[in-house]
Amino acid sequence: MSEKLLALDIWGDYGYFRRGYTTTSTITYPFPSRTSIAGLISAILGIERDNYYDIFSEDNSKIGLRILNPISKININLNYINTKESFSLADIKKNPRIQIQAEFLKNVKYRIYVSLKDKQLMEKLFYLISNHKSVYTPYLGISECIADFKIAYDDLINIKPTYGENININSVILKENEILIEPNKDYGIIKSPGFMNNERKVLKFLEYYYEKNGETIQINNGNYYEVEDENVILY
Repeated sequence: MSEKLLALDIWGDYGYFRRGYTTTSTITYPFPSRTSIAGLISAILGIERDNYYDIFSEDNSKIGLRILNPISKININLNYINTKESFSLADIKKNPRIQIQAEFLKNVKYRIYVSLKDKQLMEKLFYLISNHKSVYTPYLGISECIADFKIAYDDLINIKPTYGENININSVILKENEILIEPNKDYGIIKSPGFMNNERKVLKFLEYYYEKNGETIQINNGNYYEVEDENVILY
């Protein structure tokens, strides 16, 4: 694994990371899954869909995420084609569209930490983000939710795992860590896809603790990474 890491801030007015329990689910995850982050980074790099899973495999990458804006949700109606009659809009004579209410995230902002084994890709990614460039347009879940981004730190950061006890973590935390529940904090837990193969089959799910307002979470003990003045769990 590379000892270099970059951090980027990404934000937008809205985000929609649909929970894939069913093909018609309209509930959003509170933050992008690891597979969604891999797709987002690949869009910036210009790696075509379904060609990046090995790059972001468990052996070749580390990713972390910090919630910067409090999690806020809003319901928005989406227009779908009424496929009960036909999959072709021209063939549907009555009520060709149907409106479905979907749950969106509002005023979205995250910090994403990325470390790739491929050093050339790391250099390319740092160059693109530092110069506010991307090969494909990044978005927050769906193409209607265009994202803006910027580099969080002005250089690639050297990292190594550190062990500690009673440490305040700035990022979301894998559920395998024991946490200390603190008063006046709003905790959540979520399970989402972590790794996929080239057939888009989910190989592994990851489960996280997160604080809905972006506050720190204290772990009793465990490994973490120091990223400047932040303590981060990478997965």
